[in-house]
Amino acid sequence: MKKTMENNYSVKISASASYPGHTNYSSQRVPIQRITIPLSHLIMWCVAFVLVAVAIFVGNVFTIAVFRKKKLLRMRANSLLITLAVADLLVGTLAVPLYIQQLVSYWKGNPTEKTSYVAHMVIDIFTGFASIFALTVIALERLYAVMCPLKHRLISKRTYVFLILIVWLLSGIVAFLYFMNGLEVFKPKVFFYFIIFFIFSSLLVICVAYVLIWVKVALQKDDIPRRRSKCNEEMRQTKKKAQERNLLTTLLIVTLVFVLTWVPFYVLNIVVFFHPEFNFRIPFEVFSFTKLLHYSNSFANPIVYSIRIPRFTRSLRRCFHRRKKSLLIALRLSRSL
Repeated sequence: MKKTMENNYSVKISASASYPGHTNYSSQRVPIQRITIPLSHLIMWCVAFVLVAVAIFVGNVFTIAVFRKKKLLRMRANSLLITLAVADLLVGTLAVPLYIQQLVSYWKGNPTEKTSYVAHMVIDIFTGFASIFALTVIALERLYAVMCPLKHRLISKRTYVFLILIVWLLSGIVAFLYFMNGLEVFKPKVFFYFIIFFIFSSLLVICVAYVLIWVKVALQKDDIPRRRSKCNEEMRQTKKKAQERNLLTTLLIVTLVFVLTWVPFYVLNIVVFFHPEFNFRIPFEVFSFTKLLHYSNSFANPIVYSIRIPRFTRSLRRCFHRRKKSLLIALRLSRSL
């Protein structure tokens, strides 16, 4: 009986469409649905995307709140982490809800309005690329800090403002190119090649930057003055090795998270773009899962980039301790009344 009801709530879709999880870079035409999706599957995927959106919101709001504290804000490099958190927050508050709306429309069998579809695509592209460009800038800034530590200390605040503007400007350019693609100013393949270039060039820059940092840290010589005592030398060596392990672990996590969350979705898009027949063979669940991974990067970023920073962890603990203390005081006062 339950299976019959689910079949009645399912939608049969024409054979000329694409999944909502597949980003239609070739045009601004609204995709037409083409398969049968049980109601239980729709609810499952909607709940999964809602949970991801909530995790993105909570994680990045906490990140922004902690980094806004004066002590952490004085470190200019943290302004790039705030930029990343803002970009990821936009993913959770705008891109994911719009995707859920597209998914529901896809299931109902009602063609989505072109305005709604284009808005979803533009916001999805803008917020997603803001996140990846922020990750790229952070990687380059960290590389410069390790390779040229003295020069890095002399970087002005204006330079960081300029880098932040570059992140949002490049993201806006990519979103604008999508509009131009819809107006058929250039061939659809041109825009797709732009997308692939930005994605994989950013991935290459991030990987190369972190490999160079790893090599620099691993091969760095320890020049210790002879006048230092043996005890001080051992303490310094121990501290340095711990810092190196922490840095290398962070870089490994950063690279793996980025590759695991971003690459599957775009590899799938490349396959479908060059071989459209695969769009009818690849299950809907595969598209949805890769899109879920894609969005998951936005709540993984504050975990990897922020919790791995000792000062951030200490500030977060203090924040929770103060909240806990204030709650206990409030409870005591309420009991006394």
